[in-house]
Amino acid sequence: MSRWITIEAAELAVKALEEENARLKDEVERLRAFATRTIIPNEELQAQVERLTRAANWLLLQWDANHNGGETSRVGSNSINELRNAAKHAAKEGKQSK
Repeated sequence: MSRWITIEAAELAVKALEEENARLKDEVERLRAFATRTIIPNEELQAQVERLTRAANWLLLQWDANHNGGETSRVGSNSINELRNAAKHAAKEGKQSK
């Protein structure tokens, strides 16, 4: 059994499909713009965090060496870990570490 539709119904169906196609194209462009705004800066932020972490570790080692006669010690290494853990804990709570 064949099913026939009128030209008007076919034109309405084509128009609806074209509108849906346009809506989907707009959504793709919106998602591409979002990805560009968030992914690239996120990679830059990760690199900056890495640089800051290295700088903080170096500063902590310098602080430890200055307080231990120019050498880092096991106690000093523990102090660095304690300072790092305290800073992480304070950051989680939204406070500044001392």
